[in-house]
Amino acid sequence: MSNAPLPLDDIRVLDLTHYYHGPYATMLLGYLGAEVIKIEMPGVGDGMRPLYRRAGQPFGIPFALMNSNKRAITLNLKSDEGKELFKRMVRKADLVIENFEAGTMDKLGLGYSVLREVNPMIVYACGTGYGISGPNRSLPAFDPVVQANTGIMAITGEIGGPPLKSGAAVVDLLGATHLFAAVLAALRQRDRTGKGLMVETSLQESTLASLSTHIGAYYGIGARQLRDGNRAAGGALAPYNAYPATDGWIMILADHSRWHKLCAVMGQPELADDPRFATMADRAKNREEVDRIISDWTRTQTRQQVMDTMAANDIFAGIVKELHEVMTDPHLHERGTLREIDHPELGPMTIFTSPLRLNGQPNVPRSPAPTLGRDTAEFYAEEFGYTPAEIAALRDRKVI
Repeated sequence: MSNAPLPLDDIRVLDLTHYYHGPYATMLLGYLGAEVIKIEMPGVGDGMRPLYRRAGQPFGIPFALMNSNKRAITLNLKSDEGKELFKRMVRKADLVIENFEAGTMDKLGLGYSVLREVNPMIVYACGTGYGISGPNRSLPAFDPVVQANTGIMAITGEIGGPPLKSGAAVVDLLGATHLFAAVLAALRQRDRTGKGLMVETSLQESTLASLSTHIGAYYGIGARQLRDGNRAAGGALAPYNAYPATDGWIMILADHSRWHKLCAVMGQPELADDPRFATMADRAKNREEVDRIISDWTRTQTRQQVMDTMAANDIFAGIVKELHEVMTDPHLHERGTLREIDHPELGPMTIFTSPLRLNGQPNVPRSPAPTLGRDTAEFYAEEFGYTPAEIAALRDRKVI
């Protein structure tokens, strides 16, 4: 591993985020070297901590996955003393980042208009559900709700079936990566101008680009049925589906040249010139028959056999993997994307790291996800010179 300095190792982050959206953005900052100080309400903490928690453990695996490389302190921002302590922290910070409902920090008296007076160099980043302006700014937002409001559910599911949410938390993570990018841009701008600034992203707006294919199908070819299961949006491409194997499913996509290759490897080269399948439009029109032919071939083989044939012939394909297969994928482990760690509270577990690589180097977590307030006493002693007695008094007053 290189010992070169990391891009953000001179950046201090005051992290007020919770659940998936904000914590993933700040975890990425931590992997780039930033000092991330996770600030949580005493006795309560991030609402994600209890999710899927096993008996006797301080928090669940989802929290552990999203909160590596962070220090954890507690602070009651609703108390006057807590507000003043936070302002003192802001004086020495580079970034304040939060993903509360729009206007929450202003109501606490700690919005950007206040904090920039405390530290004119501060970058303030907020990620909301629908933005800090507009008629929907105050709507509460959670991943599946925004999936509904953004059109993802309307395009997900089988033809004629009900709308479905994505199984993955796509909205939260799209929002997180846009928030992360906004922070990097703001820090760059701050360094150029010498002045802090506020940046915002919203979950809804961060999701729109993922709908490009369906927007294209709607306006470009007039497609109105956009819920197509595993098939291409608007039925424009074929073959494009998940096909059965003896031990599961495999996804196969083949454009014109690859259609010819697919016909050959299936032992039916004559299909390439069959008038029903001669062009992409023909195949799309007859996609039920295309899918039947391919399914008859794939269901006689294992997923890996089909995958090996597809890879050898440069045909787009992917095994439909179960979760345990993904988490034990040799490729991801060899690259260091998935890592085995022995968490001090949760024990042995597999975590993902940052997908961002510098000079090809895999990422290694510097510290595991922390228990609630793990670093509180140490931080307040270092930062403000508080004695153990003073820290205990702050706890008694429910400030920390």
